[in-house]
Amino acid sequence: MQKSRDAQPADSDTSDATAASLASYIAEMAGELATMADRSELTMLAYFLNLARVEAETKSREITASLAAGARGRA
Repeated sequence: MQKSRDAQPADSDTSDATAASLASYIAEMAGELATMADRSELTMLAYFLNLARVEAETKSREITASLAAGARGRA
């Protein structure tokens, strides 16, 4: 999914906020699935789900920090 070159900053912020929220949700779900996999002794699956959780958490924090920096720059 590509962003429009003509997108206004507010549109970009909304899109980024949605992406951050989605990444956070994915992290939460991956964490729950990892716990379920671990309890079922699906060790490798739990490992990969935890990798997905960490990646999603990292991306969510990066996007949120970028939005905060952009908001400070516009203030």
